[in-house]
Amino acid sequence: MKMQAVKNLAILGLFFVLAIASVQAQTPGRVEVNVPFDFAAGKAMLKAGTYSIRRTGGNALILRSADGRTAALVNAPLALGARDSKAGQRLVFNKYGDQYFLSQVWMSVDSGRQLFPGKGEQSAARRLEVAQNNAKPKRIEIAARAH
Repeated sequence: MKMQAVKNLAILGLFFVLAIASVQAQTPGRVEVNVPFDFAAGKAMLKAGTYSIRRTGGNALILRSADGRTAALVNAPLALGARDSKAGQRLVFNKYGDQYFLSQVWMSVDSGRQLFPGKGEQSAARRLEVAQNNAKPKRIEIAARAH
């Protein structure tokens, strides 16, 4: 009986490993995007430029500049599903005044990751709400390409 339980558990584990591998095979390992403005990603402040983004496992994403000099590791704990199959791979930013904050990363057409707003974004949101009577941030989307 104990041996049967171990055997069933091993089969179940193998099933999950294969399921995860097939899902990851459908998602590009890396996307590249040219961001035309300075922006915040998590706690990092990044300059305008070309960045590659890849998922490092779990909820973590790494953004690396094209020249390799700048990198940021961000936590994107919320999984998103797309309603618009034509939207494609993209980065979504929240814009408050002249400040941009990375909000979502879509590595594939149908699934993305959402970042939690950091302290800087929360502060910018409060300032905008007070200054413009509960105004919401502007949503900026930039197309990415799979690599």
